[in-house]
Amino acid sequence: MSLGYDPISVLESVGYTEREAAFLYLVAVHSGYFLRRQYGRFIHRERGAIAEQLLRKAIALGHVQSIACGQARFVYQLVSKEVYRVVGLAASRHRRLKADADIKRRLMVLDFALDHLGQTLLDSIDAKLGFFTRNLGLSATVLARSASSSARFFSEGFPILLGEQQAVHFTYFDDGALSSSAFESFLRRYRSVFAALHGFELLYFADTDRNFERAAQLFAALYPEARALGVTPMTPRGVDHFLEYLRARENHDTQKRSLTLRDLEVLREGERIYTTLEHQALCAAWSIGSTSADRIRRRFQQHGPQAKFTPIVLPYRYPLHELKYERVSKLELGSSDGSGRPLRFAGNTIQKQPHNEGGA
Repeated sequence: MSLGYDPISVLESVGYTEREAAFLYLVAVHSGYFLRRQYGRFIHRERGAIAEQLLRKAIALGHVQSIACGQARFVYQLVSKEVYRVVGLAASRHRRLKADADIKRRLMVLDFALDHLGQTLLDSIDAKLGFFTRNLGLSATVLARSASSSARFFSEGFPILLGEQQAVHFTYFDDGALSSSAFESFLRRYRSVFAALHGFELLYFADTDRNFERAAQLFAALYPEARALGVTPMTPRGVDHFLEYLRARENHDTQKRSLTLRDLEVLREGERIYTTLEHQALCAAWSIGSTSADRIRRRFQQHGPQAKFTPIVLPYRYPLHELKYERVSKLELGSSDGSGRPLRFAGNTIQKQPHNEGGA
């Protein structure tokens, strides 16, 4: 999304330095939450008063509030709707107060983003949709959607790293849960897009290796299934769906038997999905009997993704143990004084931005 202005400069207009504004931009895009040490990493300063200056300023402006972790440690949440609007994410879900595990994942994502500054990250729903549909030519029907009624694309909000020659590195962030059900659900949501690619890598991040073995087993178990289904760019819903479409189309053309409601449904779906010249050639070959279901299965099922699973222990600590969701009175720790005050930007720099999900 093109903003038509520099959001860093706009944030500077209310008193932030350039690097403070740049850091808040990263927080808004990737996480919504941050730790004091993460700002220190960003500016290459481990300790000192510089981080304190940012916190005092952001808290006084009402842009940031703190969450106490105990032992005089705090997580900071970027809560200002105006700041999110400045970066083009007016409807960002990062402003919402999240559960402890979700906050930990968001902090891990921010550490990942800080580790890959200068590299290409797909960090928004629009960027991911554009890359997979326009750059790689995949159908939106193969892309990962949530199971909720809203069926949002890429609902977990994890960034995707692009390497050389557009090599795709997906990410998953393990919050340390005892159950592996969340990772298993993630794999099943992504199964179609994984299988549609010629190759990819899944980077599995955690702050301990406790779940690595189980996660690797789940990953390894999934891909024989995906290959057997024949999920490819040509057959995004699996080879069985394409064969069902061919049979329904034959019934429609020859009227050998009455069309069922399922036939009509598959025909409507297939007319939207199977549109290439290669699809047309296969349809013609099917209609004259020069190909068969077995031959079509062999054609697509032999194309499986070159899938790589890489578990990584993040060398950072996350002080999240029974977070206390309360405002802290001391300004340096996170007072919420002035939290309702609007930003006063210089001039009419900001245009009204369309809503964007901006992550989970």
